[in-house]
Amino acid sequence: MRVLAVVPPDPWVEVNVLQTLRQHYCEDLYVFLCPEDNQLGLRQWRARRDALNEDLVRLAGSLRSTGRLDVIFFIVYDDFLTVETAKRLRAMGVPMVNYHIDMVFQWYRVIRTAPFFDLLAVAQMSNAEHLAAYNPNIEWMPMAANPSFYHSRAGAVPAYQYQVSFIGSFNPYRRALLAECVRRNITPVVFGQGWRSGESQGRKFKWDPYKVLHDLRFYAVPRWRVEGLASVTGPITRKYSRWRALKPPAGLDCRGPCETEALPAIFRVSQVNLGFSDTGWHSKKGIVRSGMLQCRLRDFEVPMSGGFYLVQEAPDHREYYVIGKEIETWSGPEELVDKVKFYSRNEEAARRIREAGQKRALESHTWRHRFDRLFLRLRSLGKLS
Repeated sequence: MRVLAVVPPDPWVEVNVLQTLRQHYCEDLYVFLCPEDNQLGLRQWRARRDALNEDLVRLAGSLRSTGRLDVIFFIVYDDFLTVETAKRLRAMGVPMVNYHIDMVFQWYRVIRTAPFFDLLAVAQMSNAEHLAAYNPNIEWMPMAANPSFYHSRAGAVPAYQYQVSFIGSFNPYRRALLAECVRRNITPVVFGQGWRSGESQGRKFKWDPYKVLHDLRFYAVPRWRVEGLASVTGPITRKYSRWRALKPPAGLDCRGPCETEALPAIFRVSQVNLGFSDTGWHSKKGIVRSGMLQCRLRDFEVPMSGGFYLVQEAPDHREYYVIGKEIETWSGPEELVDKVKFYSRNEEAARRIREAGQKRALESHTWRHRFDRLFLRLRSLGKLS
């Protein structure tokens, strides 16, 4: 198969998606990188986006005209891919799939180009019925993990280095829950951006009139129909939370960002690996849950690496694992702390879950499983031979 992948320059895409396509499906894989940052308010960024769109059309046209293109696979939002480009690519007659990885918070960011794809793959089924109004061909394609990267680096579990660890960027909701661990005499080891003094805490809200008007024009009505008042209050609350700077709580062992290559080892040498399915936000009243829970890439990386995983339960988790036997979950701060203490003191119970979780991930949750289903769906639609 000859595939053109239009994807962001993100390490997880290379490790999981592109490596899987190269290893199992593609005699030729062509990669076109599109910027992840959304700076619609900058004229220079829009000019660069438009130039890249032209480059993409030229590349796809060249590959198509020489018989070297069977599928175009996207991980892209409408911020980058223009409607005109989607139309021109569609006219080439090559099957096109777009993989949407944030259906919980940003389901609407593909609705302008959605009609031009043969298939919309979604990582979560949240809001899928709303996206189906723009393209009825929806394929559930949950996140997964690549055993060639995560499992091949496994093996016997070495001596534990950390009682409890978390890998992820700073946000106030995570900060509050980790502070509760500290209050209960647990010292989490934290890897990620924004946790150490002087580090940027990620995106800060900047007033961008162009972006606001753009989103009001194209997304306000669809979002209001689906989300009601929350389509207005939610974004405002999240943007407000980014104005305030919070210091990490004392008592955390903050190590800074880690390289992707280090992930499997960290998962294996941690007695308990924490996962957060909510992002939450903060206000004058303190930290609050958003209630918008979603499964993430980490839900498959940790078990496949042979790590014990304790994650905030989201609706999809029971679709992937037997809770309490293959992974463990928590719902509130008290349960989080109690389970951290229990499993860090009961290594045999954690071992059974760790081993069963790894077995399930290898049997059911590799990217090869996901792409097999995706390509089977394209064939059922008559788009692939």
